[in-house]
Amino acid sequence: MLIPRKAFGALTFALCVAGVFIFSNSIVQWSLYVFGSHAPLVPYTTHVVLFQFKDTATSFAVKEITSKFLGLKKSCVHPDTRRPYILSITGGKDTSIEKLNDGLSHAFILRFVSKDDRDYYVQSDPAHQLFKEAAAVVVEKTVVVDFQEGVFTNA
Repeated sequence: MLIPRKAFGALTFALCVAGVFIFSNSIVQWSLYVFGSHAPLVPYTTHVVLFQFKDTATSFAVKEITSKFLGLKKSCVHPDTRRPYILSITGGKDTSIEKLNDGLSHAFILRFVSKDDRDYYVQSDPAHQLFKEAAAVVVEKTVVVDFQEGVFTNA
């Protein structure tokens, strides 16, 4: 025998693991070919919000509003599912050296599964409506831009 008995088991095991790995990759490739990707058919909707705070806003007030904004991820609940529907919220203070912010100092980026979720958030969500009322006390100007990821035309 060319291979010692002790090495035969290890070699057999290694070949089995390699075979499973190769076979599983081919299954994934075939399933993608047959069933398509699991990526969403409609791109995520991204909601970008920029704030300029009033000159009279204290650092405590700014911290309070920004914390409340980030808290919307948990407090905004879909009326049908009774679950939070905002995929993610992130944000921060402007650090650009270009000085093109036109007074806007804080940015927030929210991500939604659909335009419908974004529309509910903007128009109807009670938690968001309460936040807007609280923010109006310290926010001078708001700029909002929404987009669907990777979509650059109406066609």
